[in-house]
Amino acid sequence: AKKNLLRTHTTSASARALFRLARQEKFSPVKYFSIDRVFRNESLDATHLAEFHQVEGVVADRGLTLGHLMGTLRQFFTKLGISQLRFKPAYNPYTEPSMEVFSYHEGLKKWVEVGNSGVFRP
Repeated sequence: AKKNLLRTHTTSASARALFRLARQEKFSPVKYFSIDRVFRNESLDATHLAEFHQVEGVVADRGLTLGHLMGTLRQFFTKLGISQLRFKPAYNPYTEPSMEVFSYHEGLKKWVEVGNSGVFRP
């Protein structure tokens, strides 16, 4: 605990945003997004880097479904020029349901994970 460590994820920003949301007297729908550089102790290869940018978003409203999440992710990746997407069920301890997002990489000739997502439990 006494060593400095480079940030491994941006989840702390989302946690602070959710805390502020929970303290609201009257709920109002919100969208929070953060983009920042993170660092991991990874073996470098074509699909893993030790330093990369993480994009994280939270959309809070009543009546949202997994379909809304998938539509938001499709729109986000399409605007980045990534249109070939697949969604695969996954396990995350803090969301249910959860999904990994894959895109076909022409250069590697294979599907690579480009994201992870899920719906927070109430």
